[in-house]
Amino acid sequence: MIIQPKTRGFICTTAHPDGCAIQVQRQVEYVKGKPAVKGPRNALVIGASTGYGLASRIVAAFGAGANTIGVYFDKAAEGARTASAGWYNSAAFEEAASEAGLK
Repeated sequence: MIIQPKTRGFICTTAHPDGCAIQVQRQVEYVKGKPAVKGPRNALVIGASTGYGLASRIVAAFGAGANTIGVYFDKAAEGARTASAGWYNSAAFEEAASEAGLK
């Protein structure tokens, strides 16, 4: 599928899976580059697909080594529509966490 940017006013209504994966990986690498933090062993993050929720999940997982569960409401790709940015962010996070041996 070729993803064309579509906007409504100043909001982009399409998301690119590779772009989302790159920005999640940048956040993960940033956190990995900092000293480890003392934190929870397990974390439940509500609203974990973007913004503060995604950042909190990344820090808990990659900064403190916590197992995380993210709760969010995002939509998968359907027909000619792309998935939401949060969907792609969460998929990228899950992949990075799996590669790092985190649950």
